[in-house]
Amino acid sequence: MTRSSTAALLGAMALILLETIAIVLFFCIAMPLLAGGIAFEDETAAAPAYVPYVFLVAGIVMVGVNGWAARGLWAMQSPHKASRASSALVGAGAAHVMLLGCGLLSGEHLFTLFAAAVLALLAVLVRPAFAKPAD
Repeated sequence: MTRSSTAALLGAMALILLETIAIVLFFCIAMPLLAGGIAFEDETAAAPAYVPYVFLVAGIVMVGVNGWAARGLWAMQSPHKASRASSALVGAGAAHVMLLGCGLLSGEHLFTLFAAAVLALLAVLVRPAFAKPAD
């Protein structure tokens, strides 16, 4: 493993950890509380009763995807598990593309920045797994 790939791996892990913390704070804690009506009276709007649970489930799913990506990153270091890890990282990349789109559409720029950075690092780390072997 080269220094640049080690730095990319550690950078991706740090970004995934920070993104996971932001997701837990926003989707699993703040949004269920705010959607449940804990706010100032003039700022609350009528929302269906299931909305806090939707945010909570979405946060739990995104944390699971980030865990899947972190596991795939470490599995990429083993030549025996690289094929399974590459499919996990492609799935995590697809989830980050969806998070990037949601962040752009909703105006949550913190998630847009995290998703773009994690996608760039995942692309750098996954590319060798799909490279053709030298003859």
